[in-house]
Amino acid sequence: MVYELDPDGAEKSGFSCKMIIADRITIYVKLSNSKPARYFSGDREGNIQKEITKAELDVWLSILADDDSEIAEIQQKLNSGKKY
Repeated sequence: MVYELDPDGAEKSGFSCKMIIADRITIYVKLSNSKPARYFSGDREGNIQKEITKAELDVWLSILADDDSEIAEIQQKLNSGKKY
């Protein structure tokens, strides 16, 4: 499955990073200095649908990545955006 990470596009919407999966599903990450990261799912137009858990994000990462090193790389990129 194809995915794209877009931290710059996410900041325009007030998020730290976004991951677009197969041009259909968007996952947004909101980082904070004092709270755990929050994750949201959205549709292809970028409309937020609901907040998702870290476990749900991990399922998507395991589906998208070929191996554990790629999962770690994606997580690092998702967690490197602007903190709110």
